[in-house]
Amino acid sequence: MSKAHVAVIEDDLVFLSMLNEYLSQHGYDVRCAGAGKQGLELCEQQCPDVVLCDLNLPDINGLEVIEKLLKVCAHLPIIVISASEKMSDIREAVRLGAWDYLVKPLQSLEVLDSAIGHCLERHELETSYLHDIWELDAHIDVIYQDDMIAGKLTEELLPRSPLRVGTYSFSCVTDSADTTPAWVDYRSLGNGKVLVVMAAAQNATEQSLVPLLVLKTLVDPVIRQYLSGMDNTLVLPGSLLEHLNIELCHSQVRTAFDILAGVLDTETGQWQWAQAGSKLEPSPSAKPDLALGIWKHANYRTHQLESLHRLHCRSYGKELIVSAEPQIA
Repeated sequence: MSKAHVAVIEDDLVFLSMLNEYLSQHGYDVRCAGAGKQGLELCEQQCPDVVLCDLNLPDINGLEVIEKLLKVCAHLPIIVISASEKMSDIREAVRLGAWDYLVKPLQSLEVLDSAIGHCLERHELETSYLHDIWELDAHIDVIYQDDMIAGKLTEELLPRSPLRVGTYSFSCVTDSADTTPAWVDYRSLGNGKVLVVMAAAQNATEQSLVPLLVLKTLVDPVIRQYLSGMDNTLVLPGSLLEHLNIELCHSQVRTAFDILAGVLDTETGQWQWAQAGSKLEPSPSAKPDLALGIWKHANYRTHQLESLHRLHCRSYGKELIVSAEPQIA
């Protein structure tokens, strides 16, 4: 059985053939178009699950193709593949509603498979979220009836183990009495830098599990792009929140989120962070900006502390703790 129907809009015939062969070998049902108008007609006829679209097309601009596609199907997953590394192109593609952005030449076609997988996972989660909302008045969806399924998904929102980088330790403490989902993450980015995230949905119920999983899928491509050297949005906390906010406003998830996102340089102690919504109240803290997912044009500021010794943040029975041990002379 085919994994999914993928439409590819690409004018480089050699690259198009390579994508077609690779995706077909990996079980995707692939349809190809060599120009923008042809791609639009293909998508209208075939209704793909995911679209891969180049920006530099021979007849109409790829950004125009994205805009036209999303007018017909507002939540169609679109992945831009382009040789353009201009941040203005990336921001415009995301602003219009693209879900991911890959820069040619691709380091590996496995990156493409991963990007498609993320899009399909996010789409499935958003569909599940809508189903939960539609069915909520009639009955609680099966995902919340099955303690095993809910427990496994909740575990995906929490780090598997503490982390230690240099003199800093990162940990998450959970209160078993509070089962309301919250997302806590910390991961090493190399060169002594660590990404730190804590987020909670403002509706603060068990039904906030799927929206938080959707939010997590929005961060994964940004991490991949940073680690591949394509984009520094991940280590610019204010820009990261702006990116996530636009994505959420394009998504089918109608939930607002409180979030803390920051990057700690464990070699210098410098802590840069941004925070949205007023319910997390981290220490150290700053005046929070508007919660994510409310207004597409919201701005988010990056705050900076030159030497972080301890960070503490608590939400719905989850405690995020970052601390530095004194160096021994």
